[in-house]
Amino acid sequence: MFVYLVDDDKDLAKTIIMTLEGAGHRATHFSSGEAFLNVSGDLPSGCVLLDLMLPAMSGLELQAELVRRDHCHAVALLTGYGDVCDAVTAMRAGAIDFLRKPYKRAELLDVLARAATHIDECERRRSEATKYEPLKRLSLREQEVLDLLGKGLSSKQAAGELAISTRTIDMHRANILRKLGVISITAALLLARDASTAGSSGRR
Repeated sequence: MFVYLVDDDKDLAKTIIMTLEGAGHRATHFSSGEAFLNVSGDLPSGCVLLDLMLPAMSGLELQAELVRRDHCHAVALLTGYGDVCDAVTAMRAGAIDFLRKPYKRAELLDVLARAATHIDECERRRSEATKYEPLKRLSLREQEVLDLLGKGLSSKQAAGELAISTRTIDMHRANILRKLGVISITAALLLARDASTAGSSGRR
């Protein structure tokens, strides 16, 4: 996986990079939070190993900015000076771990394994959000029509329920297919059902 080490201690960074690459990861070192932020949006999602005590922008400040930018990077804080308050702040902001220096190789690799799970879940949610985005383009009336057709009503019956003409129902049907990019109401209903199921799963 991609690992981004943000630490101003160059000697320690070399050691960590060697450890990561020896374990099969693709690791890159950044000496400051600003240097990482300048390119973070263009980088593949990865684990950010983030030193707490950075010059200028602190590790917690960089973590907060990554959260604001809504990246799928997984963040783990590294420090030789952090206290419980810092750890609580980092974890509440979404950090997957808070490691004290010096840390063991096994601890670092365990963090990366959990980071991979975090990234996979984040990218899965992003993919689903993109897939179901067209549903948000439907007007309230189009949603009502789709719901009625999904209950097995014919265009005539749906028209009766909504007190509109069958021709208007057919117009809405055509608009639904066009907006969702599907060729049948059945496909539209499957998309809506999948979105509902995914939403319910995400709220658990």
